[in-house]
Amino acid sequence: MMRVKGVTALSEVEIVKKAYDNNPAQEWQRLEGFRFEFEITRHMMHRYLKKGKVLDIGGGPGRYSIYLAGLGYDVTLVDLSDGNVAFARKKAEEAGVPIRAFSCDARDLSGLDLGEYDNILLMGPLYHLFQEADRAKCVLEAKKHLKKDGLLFASFISITGGLNYYLDNCPDQLIYEPAMDLFDRMEQDESWSGTAFTEATFINNLEILPFFQRLGFEKLTLFGQEGITATRLSFLEQASREVRDKYLELSLRLCENPQYFPYSSHMMYIGTMKE
Repeated sequence: MMRVKGVTALSEVEIVKKAYDNNPAQEWQRLEGFRFEFEITRHMMHRYLKKGKVLDIGGGPGRYSIYLAGLGYDVTLVDLSDGNVAFARKKAEEAGVPIRAFSCDARDLSGLDLGEYDNILLMGPLYHLFQEADRAKCVLEAKKHLKKDGLLFASFISITGGLNYYLDNCPDQLIYEPAMDLFDRMEQDESWSGTAFTEATFINNLEILPFFQRLGFEKLTLFGQEGITATRLSFLEQASREVRDKYLELSLRLCENPQYFPYSSHMMYIGTMKE
């Protein structure tokens, strides 16, 4: 799964753009069918989303944009990848829902006439930027377009996401792959950046709340998007509906409890701007 970051002629942003341009359907398919990440995130969105307009920054192929547009939200999608944007437009047309979609780097949205939004999703860009300063740029760009009482929904890949992947998919492969740098970082309570499914940052969960506090946000909630299921996703997502529903119920009860954050591979922060 993982290779430790080495010297490359391309920046991580250029590598990520190329990866998504070459396979825009991959992220759409990752959330196809029953997925705990999608179900739990959708549940939490229903709890917190404000009525009105949604800006989906880093919205990829449009899975959440199209879902929310189908519920009647006024949705604008922005993504780094031209391939993702074209795919999202196609999927929206197939679904018969209106969305606007633009290609742009999340760190600088000044070339787009976006206006202000009641809800901003930042569920992709923070996965792929190695430097905290660049991740901060994304959040501050989103903040420029957030209404005074609006909400920010921001996602990260958790530092335990790599471990969860090995435990769920290929526990024997860990001894053959140079992934120990990730575990060194876990031991040191640090984040890790390098090459995984593409260039990615696996965040130390302890960094999330101070990061947003420094950028002028107040937490409404922080939760694990897979709940307690990430180490057994492959099995549980193919289990009977009765079994899935029970684990979904348990995950929703526990997903906001910090004690169980390591069981999730993705974390979502929901916050509002400080007064």
